[in-house]
Amino acid sequence: MDLPEKLLPRISSRMGIQRLCFGPYNYQQLQEIISSRLKGIDVFETQAIEFASRKVAAISGDARRALEICRLAAEIADYRIKKPHSNSDLAAAGKGLVAMVDVEAAIQEMFQAPHIQVMKSCSRLGKIFLTAIVHELYKTGMGETTFEKLATTVSCLCASNGEVFPGYDTLLHVGCRLGESRILLCEAGSKHRLQKLQLNFPRY
Repeated sequence: MDLPEKLLPRISSRMGIQRLCFGPYNYQQLQEIISSRLKGIDVFETQAIEFASRKVAAISGDARRALEICRLAAEIADYRIKKPHSNSDLAAAGKGLVAMVDVEAAIQEMFQAPHIQVMKSCSRLGKIFLTAIVHELYKTGMGETTFEKLATTVSCLCASNGEVFPGYDTLLHVGCRLGESRILLCEAGSKHRLQKLQLNFPRY
């Protein structure tokens, strides 16, 4: 996905790289991807797969998110089926199959996760900070980055979006606040430009 950024300029110029941008999946494509993963395993109701596909297509079109919702829905259904005195629930939810009610519960759990709630309540600068760290980690392919590299990325994002760069001290304060909320994992020790940072939640 980020091969051009990883190549040296002289190599990329010789190869004549042309970037191809892939759009998000629509719900039919997501439904086909999920069905292909479940081929030969009759555990999901057809309506449940379609429901998950439509929900993800409306938000991001990310196949990984759709598969994660289905995995979580299967875990919820497994718990529901094994739960004592659940015969009436089992009959209502499709005779042991993963039903729409399980997918809906999975979606609610995923989008009401603590890190999602923290991100929603972040300041504008906090959201820029998180966007920058995700961008930096994708660009380098590493699991962590330094505050100095992150500040450079924030500066570029601010410049391209007409924002004023807040300065290192303010940015460091924002990073500390995110670290206190455990949405970021910060290297222990003094707060300096070479301090290592990493995300404490999935990047997709």
